[in-house]
Amino acid sequence: MFLILIGLILIFFVTLFIITSIIHKKQFAYDTHQDYNYPSLPSTAHATLKGGSLTLPATISGQDTVIAKIRIKSTWAGLLILPFVETISSKGKWKQYFEYGAKGVRYINLSDTFSDNDKTIRLEGKYLSLPDQEIELSVYPRENLDGKKILVLAPHADDAELGAYGLYEKHAANSMICTLTASEGGSFHYGNLYSTCDFDTQAQYLQKGRMRVWNSLAVPLLAGVPSENILQLGYFDSTLTAMRQNPEKEIKSTKIDTTDVDIFRSANTSPLAKHLKPGSTWNSLVDNLGYLIETFQPDIIVTPSPNIDTHPDHQHTALAAIEALRKIDYRRGNLFLHTIHYLSDDFPIGKVGSSLSLPPPSEQPFYFQSIYSHPLDKEEQNRKLLALDAMNDIRPNSDGYMRWNTMIFKGLNKLRHHVLHLDKDLVNRFVRSNEFFYTVPISDLYQEETLKQITYQGKAQ
Repeated sequence: MFLILIGLILIFFVTLFIITSIIHKKQFAYDTHQDYNYPSLPSTAHATLKGGSLTLPATISGQDTVIAKIRIKSTWAGLLILPFVETISSKGKWKQYFEYGAKGVRYINLSDTFSDNDKTIRLEGKYLSLPDQEIELSVYPRENLDGKKILVLAPHADDAELGAYGLYEKHAANSMICTLTASEGGSFHYGNLYSTCDFDTQAQYLQKGRMRVWNSLAVPLLAGVPSENILQLGYFDSTLTAMRQNPEKEIKSTKIDTTDVDIFRSANTSPLAKHLKPGSTWNSLVDNLGYLIETFQPDIIVTPSPNIDTHPDHQHTALAAIEALRKIDYRRGNLFLHTIHYLSDDFPIGKVGSSLSLPPPSEQPFYFQSIYSHPLDKEEQNRKLLALDAMNDIRPNSDGYMRWNTMIFKGLNKLRHHVLHLDKDLVNRFVRSNEFFYTVPISDLYQEETLKQITYQGKAQ
């Protein structure tokens, strides 16, 4: 009887292990055993990983962006617990997470984990194995941005902060933050404050838009950005695609019965707002971006990548910026492209404070010339976290104004993420030890074949 009981217990745990492993692997939209392959990355240098230790070549600077191509293999425990590589050096420790059951080639971000005086690094696999191997290193000399002007284009309130708060905080005096839409759309979490009649439905979305406009104008002040360099264009949420399809037509809000962008634009205090062209049209958006670029003369323009960010407003923010640049024949500087809503909704993996690197590759076009990894220390991560907490749409909501069914849904979703160790909320995903940008020289926009690649709109997987 005792042996039968032991056998049943073993069968139960083996079955549980198999089911959990299958569920974990099903979380990903791609085969976690496939190699990550980015043939466009240069093989700049090599290093030997032996016994978990490697020494980087003397030619690599501690200021460079360094991406290591490495082969990993998840252990059986890595089917249950999210595996990661811990990078250890005299400068500190960093974690980079991988998929459950990950196997094959991956790219580890070694940027800012070593100094010019000590280039020895230990790589320790947790719930995965790291065999001794020759490692290819892609090295990108990091541009010194001190004194450079940075224009951050945000499709919605919070996108500038999610993608580039650390970058623009460090260079706050020379940064401009421009949010394109009032972000009045999407879900509404304040149902207890309003009735469900049509009038109140419009009123609540108007108030949501005003609140998020205020977020977009106030939060950059926390970073020290001058108020005259913070602008809200007031276009309507989820309308940029329709605007581009009908460039001369006024497109009204999907939530409020109006085409008047001034209901949100009037909150601006920057003198630049006085010269914005009116109208909720694509042509006015392109002209207004052109006006800001000509006035501010940025060296860096930060915007989502249309190749790998699938949100339509994010893609069209980049497309509008590119059209504006070409219209005014602006050729100097670089685009710093990033992604908030990647092609598959399982990137980036990991927890607050871990490292960002290259995402799982896709067969779709993805154009960039270089990579810029911007480091954030613990204090900078904390300030970014607090900046995001000031954004009403992504901060934790309280039961004082949220309907019970919304609370239950959010609670169950949070429990699911906790059990699966996949934190899919935006705060966990983007408060990391670095911000990751794919750089493109603006001059590349004037090569027609290259332009087609840069402006390709990625499709969700």
